Amino acid sequence: MKPPETDGSRARVLAAAFRTWTTVDNDPEPPVVRIEIRYPPHWAFASTNNLTARQQGRLLAFLRDDLAENRPDHSTPERAAAVVAGLITEHAAAGRSRITTADLADAAPRIGRSRTWIAAHITDLIDNGTLQETRRPDTFRIN
Repeated sequence: MKPPETDGSRARVLAAAFRTWTTVDNDPEPPVVRIEIRYPPHWAFASTNNLTARQQGRLLAFLRDDLAENRPDHSTPERAAAVVAGLITEHAAAGRSRITTADLADAAPRIGRSRTWIAAHITDLIDNGTLQETRRPDTFRIN
């Protein structure tokens, strides 16, 4: 498994995305809030982005909608399966060839289903060939 990123490249990508968004969404009003982006493990500075009141409102509305969509009582089995498929794809795209039950269980709030549902879904993924069991318990090869 790859160690977590500590060079801040993801934080810089997020900062660039905010900078681009605030530039494209040109608002002549003065900034009312500042978003300071830092990255772990020492929380080093990456960037500061200023937002106007309208931009702040749009960002908060987006985050509220996203949080509402990810409430456990909002998730359907189909949506949860799509989130799991996305997590597996993310792992594969990051160059990981294996995923663990813990990786998926840690994402339970994002998946919006119980750990029991996730365990049953892993069995389905093994049956359909998406995952393959390994000799290590709770570790699966991504096919």
